Amino acid sequence: MPRCARCGNDFSFGSQLVPPAAPTANGPVSGLIANFDEEGYITEMESLGADINTTQDAWENPREYFDVCFECGSKDIIWN
Repeated sequence: MPRCARCGNDFSFGSQLVPPAAPTANGPVSGLIANFDEEGYITEMESLGADINTTQDAWENPREYFDVCFECGSKDIIWN
């Protein structure tokens, strides 16, 4: 399960591999965002710029993709 070492978030994360579709100061940190359950499985994923193959690969390999905290923007993510 992912957890942010900075703020403790263990629910919602983005991917540095998929930049935001329209980068703005108040926009999302990523074009691919996922929510995780208590066991570390993806429960929901939103793609705002990733193609279908990238989205599918991220679903199957979340450790390789989700590396940015959606709450605080930290890249210090710990996977248990």
